[in-house]
Amino acid sequence: MLILFGALGAATAAPPDCATCHRDIARGFARTAHANASRPATAESILGPFDAPANRLNTSKKGTYFVMERGEDGRFYQTGVDGSRGRKERFDLVIGSGRRGQSYLYWRDGLLFQLPVSYHAGTARWINSPGYEDGTVHFGRGIPPMCFGCHATRAEIEPAGRSVRYRREEMILGIGCAKCHGEMPAQHASGSGKPDGLKTCAACHAGLAEERPPAPDVHGDQAGLLRASRCFQKSRGLNCVTCHDVHRVQREPEAFNGRCVACHERTACTKQPDRASGCVGCHMPLEKSKLVEVQTYRSHRIAVYGRKK
Repeated sequence: MLILFGALGAATAAPPDCATCHRDIARGFARTAHANASRPATAESILGPFDAPANRLNTSKKGTYFVMERGEDGRFYQTGVDGSRGRKERFDLVIGSGRRGQSYLYWRDGLLFQLPVSYHAGTARWINSPGYEDGTVHFGRGIPPMCFGCHATRAEIEPAGRSVRYRREEMILGIGCAKCHGEMPAQHASGSGKPDGLKTCAACHAGLAEERPPAPDVHGDQAGLLRASRCFQKSRGLNCVTCHDVHRVQREPEAFNGRCVACHERTACTKQPDRASGCVGCHMPLEKSKLVEVQTYRSHRIAVYGRKK
């Protein structure tokens, strides 16, 4: 049975109507970045180091730093120090699978806030979290439910006096079956459980409208880049699932080259006419993001690069 994790950290069984019949798919999906888009914070899910000196993040301001520590209760904490003042908060949730990095959240009065220190996988070190200014110690960046629209299967809020709070016990972390296929078995009965390849993926992989630069960026707007490709414009039915099987881990670009030669003749390539081993590397290169400058991402604009676009 596929195991998901509730917001309180207790393991809960996935809906049996999915995992019972689709055991192999569920087992493979549990290892994907989608399934691990959000999780409880544990020794296994937090990738950053907690042993000195690697557990310390110095800032640009003298005397201001952060320390990541294991508590006597077995939990994990971030402590921000500014001169003689300090503040400590617990790691409660992990956001991000860790392929490129992770950020972390903590609970306070039924609401979620981002911890000021995140982890960058590329350099294997702690870094300032997005939205926090270097050299400052505060823990007040609230996380609205819209963030969980792409990082969880379910996260809702409810009125709480004059304020609101998350329905914590009802949260479903990670991207689960229902996120794309809808609730089962009702969808089986109606025949509407199969998602629309591009539309469904673009709900998250088109980026936030308020953050989109004039041209689609390689971070977050893969759908916009694909739509700008001649392969997409000239084809009938090319979409995300033409190349991606979201139910299993697919990370090496070589694994996708066979998809290209399903439509393109091998001899059409002037650089590698005898083998289909470099399609993705040439026609979907890694590019720097304008939104997240410390990262490069695979461009989903399929094109002949090096020429005038």
